[in-house]
Parts: sequence; C-alpha cells; structure tokens
Amino acid sequence: MRHFQSSLSVRIVVVLIALTMTMLGSSSISAQRRKPIPSNPPKAPSPDTPSNGGNVRTAEQAQMEMSILMSRRTLMGDRERERNRLEAQLASDLELLERLNKESVAPLLSTKTLDYKEVAQVSSDVKARAMRIKFYSPITLVDRTGEKIRYEFDENQMAPRLAQLSQAITKFVNNPVFRVSAPNDGELRSVAAHELDGIIKLSDTINKLAKKVSKPLVARK
Repeated sequence: MRHFQSSLSVRIVVVLIALTMTMLGSSSISAQRRKPIPSNPPKAPSPDTPSNGGNVRTAEQAQMEMSILMSRRTLMGDRERERNRLEAQLASDLELLERLNKESVAPLLSTKTLDYKEVAQVSSDVKARAMRIKFYSPITLVDRTGEKIRYEFDENQMAPRLAQLSQAITKFVNNPVFRVSAPNDGELRSVAAHELDGIIKLSDTINKLAKKVSKPLVARK
C-alpha cells in the first residue's frame, strides 16, 4: 500500500513538472510572437534628391521658372518696342530729309543770287538729319565700296554742289533698302551707306564755305 502511494506521488510530481514546462514554453513563444520585428531605419534623403522624388516641382521651383519666363518675355517685348520705335523714327527722318530737300535745297537752285547765310542754315539742317539717320537707324549701313569721299570747291561752284546735294538726297531716300528686303540687301545697304556719307560730307563742306563767304571781307582776312 505504501509503495503504491509513493509511486502515485512520483507520477503526480512528474505530471506537474511537465505541465509547468509546457506553460513556460507557451509563454515564451507568445512573447516572441508579440515582440515587434525591428525594421530598417528610413534612409535620410540626399541633399541632391528632391523630397517629391523629382516628379513634381516645388512651389519655389515653379515660381523661379515663372520669373525667368516673364523676364525673357519682358526683355523680348522691350527689344521689339525699341526696334519699332527706331523704325518709326527712321521713317520720320527720311520724310523730313526729303521735305528739307524739296522745300529748302531745291529752291536755292533757282535763285540768281545765293543767300549764303540761308545756304549755311539749310546745309546744317541737312547734315544734322543725315547724321541722325546714320547713328540711329535700325538698319545697319556699312559702306563696302572702299571709296573715300572728299569735297573741295570754291564759292563759284556752290550752285553745282547744291544741285549735287539735292540729287544725292533724292537718290538716298528712294533706296529700296528702306522699303523692302531683297536678295541684294547687302549691296543696297552699302550703296545707301555710301550715299549717306556723301550727303554728310557734301553738306558739311557747303556749310563751311557758305559761312566763310557770308562773313565781311575784313573779318575774312
């Protein structure tokens, strides 16, 4: 009887130990399942990599691009307006030069006695208008003839030189380069430049001679 009780007690102890081990194992497994699996830390974005992945512009980028675009449009608009202004001014200068020729230079050709003070004033006006065209024309005029223009004459040749000046003005203002673009545009520009230089130098020579002749004889000595 005692032997039986002793065996029963041993079995009970063994069962209790087995149950305890089973519970401890289950608890350990449950704890491991509940423990979060650590993930790799997020990589810090590179300074050269946009935060939007490069697919969408930021507000600052869009604003900068818009500012650049508006600046270019403004610059192009300013250039276009300036060119239009210069073209309108050229048309006005050509018209005024032609009128000056018809209303002032041409009438001098029909007078029997020249008024040298008037000749000096008219030639000065012609030179000023021609100089304005030369330096402010939107059309680049370059004389490629290589021919130097010089005028030397005395007061007895004043009338023929005035006629030459009138003809030069008429030819210049009617040059096709001021009206249409043509295949020989470069040649027309060279001709116009040569004619314009001739007008400037001839009117300057006439002006200086007219001023000299108009002075009293005592002052001229």
